[in-house]
Amino acid sequence: MKKVHKSKREVDIIGKKSIQILDERAVYLFFKAGQYSANAGWKHKDIINDGDYELFIVLTGVAYIQIGSERFQLKKHDCLLIPPHVRHVGYQESPDNTNYYWLHFYSSGPVQSSYDSHIDKQKVEVIVPQIFNILNFDRVTILIRQLLDAANERLVVSFTTNYFVSSIVIELCNQYLSQIKGNESELHSTRFELIKNWIRIHSHDDLTVYLVAEHFDITPAYLTRLFKKYEGITTVQFINRAKIQQAKELLLTTEMSIKQIALELGFQSEKYFFLDYLSMKPK
Repeated sequence: MKKVHKSKREVDIIGKKSIQILDERAVYLFFKAGQYSANAGWKHKDIINDGDYELFIVLTGVAYIQIGSERFQLKKHDCLLIPPHVRHVGYQESPDNTNYYWLHFYSSGPVQSSYDSHIDKQKVEVIVPQIFNILNFDRVTILIRQLLDAANERLVVSFTTNYFVSSIVIELCNQYLSQIKGNESELHSTRFELIKNWIRIHSHDDLTVYLVAEHFDITPAYLTRLFKKYEGITTVQFINRAKIQQAKELLLTTEMSIKQIALELGFQSEKYFFLDYLSMKPK
């Protein structure tokens, strides 16, 4: 049985072990939300959110969701933030009695990816990881129930649902910061994984080593040293791998031609696309 709660407005949310920093002046706008009860064999549908973020919180059971090439096994009280414009799909069937909340919202301000544990409290206030386990679940449940009630109530102030979305995001932020307090190494350990995940998410953009390094406020030389150390390849090679992976997904899920996909992902031509693809095949 599916219980769905939607508003008449169009609006959306946030983003893997990466950290998302949201501008303190931003307004979080409600799109839609609900609670889903799945039977045995259920799998999340194959979808790409068009500009919105999705907040996925498990109540009972287990959900298996793949975002791009990353797979997540979500258990009781796990919270997953699905970014926009990235394909996500269920990669395995869930057991009976799997229940979860789902919530979509937009941010009116910029969302910045970061791995730095030394957060400038003067500039930002809201920090949320893509995945973590909620310890004080009752606090979050109360806010979500209030949000769902407000979404179904016609005679409420128009910005009421936006208020509850903001409250939920801030509550998740506070709980996460409490968990990592005194353990800043957890934030440091996400540094390289965040960079890789950011490249995957932005693989459709015209990425360069300089642009990636600038985004994370490090030098191009240091960025390449990281890839050499942890991946055994250069930054350029990893960017091209991410683009090839995105190309494969587009070939499988769209009717775009190889030429269209090559141009969409920033390759100069089909020739360069195939050269990059062949250079990554095992010899």
